[in-house]
Parts: sequence; structure tokens; C-alpha cells
Amino acid sequence: MAGTGVYITWVTASLLGGILLMPVFRPAGKRATLAGFVDMFRRYWIHLAVVFSIYVWKDILDGVDRMLMANTHLDMTPFIYAIEGDLVLWVQQTFQNDVLTFVLTHYYVAGYMLLTYTASLYFVYFNDRWMADRVLLAMFFVYALAVPFYLFFNVRVTGDHIPAMEPLAYHLTPEIQTWFTRIDPFTNGMPSLHIGVPFAVWLGLHRWDSDNRWRNYRIFVGWFNVVTGFAIIYLGIHWFSDIVGGIIVASLAVAIADRTHAWLWYRLDERTFNARLAWLLADLNNPKRVLSSWIGDFIGWLRRPSAAQTGTVIMLLFAATSSVLLYDAAHQDFPAEGVTYPEAAAGADGWLVALDADEDGNLSAVIIDIENDRTYHDSLYLNENGNQSQWGLLNASTEVLISKNHAIVWQGYRIITLKFSNPSTHADGRTTGPLYTDLALLDDSDDMPAKLFAIDDGVVINLQSTVPHEVFMPISDDDVILIDGEENSLAWVTESTPLTANILSLDGVQNTLSVEVNATVDSAKDEQVLALTGTVVDYVNASITGISFDKNYLVAEVNLSAVTRLVMVNLDTGEQRIIGDPLFPVANPSIGHGVIAWQHKWGLNSMDPNTVELDWDVKYHIISENRSYQLHTEDEFNQTTPQVMEGYIVWLQDSGGEEPPKVIIYSLEETFEPYSSKTLQVAIIALIPLLTIWVIQRQKENSESITDEEE
Repeated sequence: MAGTGVYITWVTASLLGGILLMPVFRPAGKRATLAGFVDMFRRYWIHLAVVFSIYVWKDILDGVDRMLMANTHLDMTPFIYAIEGDLVLWVQQTFQNDVLTFVLTHYYVAGYMLLTYTASLYFVYFNDRWMADRVLLAMFFVYALAVPFYLFFNVRVTGDHIPAMEPLAYHLTPEIQTWFTRIDPFTNGMPSLHIGVPFAVWLGLHRWDSDNRWRNYRIFVGWFNVVTGFAIIYLGIHWFSDIVGGIIVASLAVAIADRTHAWLWYRLDERTFNARLAWLLADLNNPKRVLSSWIGDFIGWLRRPSAAQTGTVIMLLFAATSSVLLYDAAHQDFPAEGVTYPEAAAGADGWLVALDADEDGNLSAVIIDIENDRTYHDSLYLNENGNQSQWGLLNASTEVLISKNHAIVWQGYRIITLKFSNPSTHADGRTTGPLYTDLALLDDSDDMPAKLFAIDDGVVINLQSTVPHEVFMPISDDDVILIDGEENSLAWVTESTPLTANILSLDGVQNTLSVEVNATVDSAKDEQVLALTGTVVDYVNASITGISFDKNYLVAEVNLSAVTRLVMVNLDTGEQRIIGDPLFPVANPSIGHGVIAWQHKWGLNSMDPNTVELDWDVKYHIISENRSYQLHTEDEFNQTTPQVMEGYIVWLQDSGGEEPPKVIIYSLEETFEPYSSKTLQVAIIALIPLLTIWVIQRQKENSESITDEEE
């Protein structure tokens, strides 16, 4: 796994540093011994489990956060930037130097680990239950309070938002960059946990260490907060507002821990937990009595109407509505109806065509009008071998090409045309004679027949010509290796100029635009590709292996032997840039309606592959935002051939045999704007009387409290 080496180094340094500093920070009269570590886990295993459960939460919630960002684009960074402007940029540019960058990058990760480990272990190791009960719980509440912000108040790192700001920590070395990219979604800026957790520890020490036995450690944590505050600004990670948020969350966490620690640790005290569990399991009647007592207490609590009960109901309603919205926002993809075992699929505008196989392997076309929610089935009289067996051709794939008003089913020597104006019937299939290398479908009018071109032995032929196998004369090249069509334009690449994409417009005057694609990146990234794949990036023999284009942009998939990269070209200005991560394989780009989609194997280390990195995942890029969004990362489903439609992205999803393949439709529409459900509607109506009752109850209880004090 890329970045593992540097991560292990940080962890080891943090643990060793924490152990070596024990004599400096230990309370007076306490000794550090090896046996103390064994005793520590025996005495405080629940305390430690509570704190380190944060790491489990983080992995899960980071995945949810990536999905939410991909589905909702909830980005509050412009509001933060409107407040702060380039203040963080001034700090970075004023103090920037290589030595400081090196030191603070390692301090940012290893130092935070050191603080977390020492704050979690020192109090339990030296058996200071008073501090352990409070500080460890406060650390837990810091993260719990930060979760809603991470999900619904996404703030990007400064180096990813301010153009002149450099994310110095992320770019120190290629290995560190890969590690950061893997574990950090770069949208969890507010609040800063690098401030929130240490500040909660410092504030807890300041509040609860009344006899100053932890004085040295409190001073250390105080200075740690100061240096960390500077580091996260300088390194291009956090905003000053994130620091403010971290301080506020830490203060709330300490206050909550102060009010709840007695109730919680009375029930989870390790010294009595085993005895209580043994008593509970000794007699079957014991758990019955305990459960009955809990139910009775709960019913009795409900029978005493007060602001506490009403407030609990209100919080449950908020939790229910939030859960509905969260689930909806994280689940915008759904399988296409009426498709049982798809072999291939393609989408354009509002139409989706899938080739569906029955139990005998016979293929039919399922044509879906997504906008009008209509499905049409058309038998194509194809099977797994199609017409291949009669030509001596076995196991050739069946492909679908789609345009605005037509679709083409291409299998071996047979081509079938589907017309969306009459989707329930298709034109008769025709045999082609030659086995073409590639096909391109052009179509800009429902009234005109589709224009179909093919590559036959290196030359482009017009399949609409009345002369069989007539060469399409506007393209004189005889070594064409791939073609693609878009409305009334045809693009192609030749073997002699494999990095040049040519686009021919067939509107009126025929004009040709040639674009030489540049897939080079800095040498440091190429060195990391070598480390990940064991193969050198080969620019000399590079070639375009896939293209997709519209009126304004062209996207080219470039094969560099060690890796494939996506290059987006602005056809008006000639500007080019790499889309996606240049370190990892990409394939099958599709562009349309201002969106680019492709499949990729993000994070793949070919020298030591991880299971979740071997499957293809889907990613998309919104050109107007200049942002890329990841749809899936941790699943083991193979998502391939994504295609951009108007308002949607579709792809094939294969579970690897656990269940049949699916055609997945992903909505690009606004997530919350059209959304409503009975759950939300009932909740909104119920909140009106509940809030009214809660306010009245709270006022009454406050009045009674004042009266009692006066008496």
C-alpha cells in the first residue's frame, strides 16, 4: 500500500517519543515500569476503547463524506474565504523555507499522533482515574461534535482553494502525497481536530488538575497548541476559522465531559464491569429483572412531562430527518429497471440502451427513456456468439454506440440500428463483410439518418455510401487506429501521429482541427509511478487509446506503458490539463454537458496490490467547478464504461459473481432541492407544537426554580 512506509515511521516515532517523555511528565511519586503497560490495559480497557473508536469512525465517515461531496457539492469554503481572504497565504509566503516545511510536515502528523497517544495513555498508565475519566471522554466528544460539520459544512484545505497557496505538507514527497490523498478527503477543515483535541486536553488539565501534578504536561500541551496552530496555517491545510472552530468544539467537549463522566463511568467502570457481567449471566432471571427495571424507569420518565422529555422527542425528530436526508444524499445511484443481466450499455441525453441476456444467452435491447420513465424491449436475435460462429469468429464483444437520436448495436460482422423516435422497433441488421476495427456514430437531427463510419484496414469508410467500402475521402490517412463521433463531427487518431487527435467538422464547410496531446507531469510523480508499477513512464512510445469530445472540450486517454492518464483539451483556447490522478490507471473517458466521467483504479500499487484497489471505480469532473468527485472507493464492485448523459452518469457494475451485473444510473441533479418525503413532512408539522410545548415547559421550570431559590 503506497505511503505505508512513512506512516509506520510516524507511528513508531510517536510511540517511542511518548514513552521516552514519560519521566519528564510523570506525576511526582510515580514510576514508569514495563509491568505498568500490562496493568494499564487491564484497568482501563474501556477508556482506551472509547478513545480509539474514533479511528473506526473516521474511516467510515470519510467514505460517507466523499459520497456526500460527490452527490451534493456542499462546499462552504467560499464563505470562509470571503471572511479571511488571503490571510493564510500571507503567513505561508512570509515564512516559507524548505527546512521549516520539512520539520512542520513531520510534526503535523507525528506530533499529533504523539499528543493523542500521550493524552490517552499517560493518565491510565499512571492510574490517575480522576483525569482519565474526564480527559479521555472529552477527546471522544471533540470528534463526536465535529462529525456534523464534516458531513454538512465541508470546508476545503487552503492549498486546494486559494490558487497561490501551496499544500506544502501534501507535496513534500510523492510517498507522503499519496498517503495524504488516500486518508484525507481534503474537505474536513472545519473544525480543526489538530487544534480541537490538543486544546481539549489542555483545557481539561487546566480545569481538573487542581493539585498541579500534571503541570509539566499541561505546559507542553499548551505550547503544542501554539506550534500546531502555526503549522496548519503555514502548511496550507487549515484556515484561521478552523482554529476558532476547534477551540469552540474543544470547549463544548470539556463541558459535556464534565457533566456526563460520573454517569457514564459509574456504569462502565472496569473495576466493577466484570463482576456486574458475571452477576448478570449467573441467573437468567437477573437480566429479566434488569430489563424490566429499565423499561419501568423509562415509562416512568415518559409519564413525567417536562422540558427534558419534550426536548428528547425534538432531538429524535431532528435525528430522523437528518438520517433520511443523509441516506438520500449518499445514495443517488440506482439500478436500471427491466435489465436482468446486462452485457453492454450506453447512454446519451435522456436515453439509455442496454443489451440484456436471458438464461439461454440471447440478447435483447432494453431502451430506457429516463426522463419519461418508459422502457422498451426489442429482440435483436443475437446470442452470446451472435452471428460470429458462421463467420468463424468466437467470443467477440458486443458493443453499443449511442447518439442523440439513434443507437447502434455492433457484434462482429453485424450492425443493427435503433431509432429513439420509434424505440419499439429496429431497422434490419446488416452484415458488413469486413471485421471493422472501430465504429463512430454521428447524429444531430431526428429527421436525418445517423451517419456511421468505420475503420477498415486503417482507412475510414462511410457506411452510408451507396458504394460498398467506399473510403471517406476527407480523411486521407491510411493508418487510423481509432475514431469517435459527436453530433456532426468526427475525431480520429493515426498510428503515425499517436498523440495527435484530429477533429473534422461536417457542418457545411469541412474544417479539421488537430490537437497534440501532452500527458507529461513533473519527474517526481513519474518516479512514484515507477515505484508503484516497476515500469518506467514511456513518453517516447506514448499513444492515445481513447477519446471523447464535444463542441468545447476533448478528453484523451493516453497510454504511457506504466500508467494511463486523462488529458482534457479546451478546443477554443488550446489549454490542456491532466484530469484525475496521474499516478494511477484510468480508462474509458466520456464527456458531455460540462461533465467528464471515467473509470480508474485509484491508489493501486501494482507491486503490492490491495483487494479494494484492483477493481475499477467511477470518478467524474465538473468542468465549470474544476473539481473532481469520487463515487466509490472501498467497495469491491467493478464499475466500468461510464457514460455522461444529460443529468446522469451510467455505468456497468459487476459484483464478481456474487450477484448479476447491473446497469447503474447516477443522478447529477440537485440532491435536496426536489427532495421530499412523508418522514420530513410529518417531522416539520410535528415540530411546531413540540417546540411550543418545550418553550412553555422550560419557562415554567425556570419560574419554579427561581421561586424555590427565593423561599
